[in-house]
Amino acid sequence: MKKFIYLLGLVSATAFAQENQKDVITLSANYNFSEPTQYGLSFEFNKGGTPDVHLESWILNVGYGELKLDEKHLKTTGTGFVVELGTRSYFKKGMREGFYAENFLTHGEIKFDDTVNGQPFEGKYSYWSIFNPNVGYKIQLTKNLSIDPSVGFNWKWEVKGKGDVDNQYFDNFVFKAGVKLGYTF
Repeated sequence: MKKFIYLLGLVSATAFAQENQKDVITLSANYNFSEPTQYGLSFEFNKGGTPDVHLESWILNVGYGELKLDEKHLKTTGTGFVVELGTRSYFKKGMREGFYAENFLTHGEIKFDDTVNGQPFEGKYSYWSIFNPNVGYKIQLTKNLSIDPSVGFNWKWEVKGKGDVDNQYFDNFVFKAGVKLGYTF
């Protein structure tokens, strides 16, 4: 955990060191409705650029994940984390607003620890994804405040379930919709 916080601080310091950027980082509250549902923070770091090119950003999403299991007589909810790292490309030249496309490298880990029908149900569901694209539209509400709806899908590569968790309970290909409310520093 210390290494993760150090890395995040280092990336933030590097982003702020870019003198030719007016808007350097956007910090957003992030919600994604999917399997698993995610609540968390999103960091958008500008990659630089000029007014005559399509601008790009690095995106880091760190969130709390919640996954519902509803299979025959099994009804429970697991909780855990989801981390996504990717890039975003804006369609409008020279602007970090409007339509964009993005893709993420994703890892999620959800733990189940419940009693279902009088029996303990424990285990872990994990997955990776390198194909997790979205399209969205970033709207600047004010100079620093933005709202950012998006839709996409996630093709999950599941790690063998542990404990009572069977990967057959979950889909590998899931659609998602999300929204971010951000502030640019």
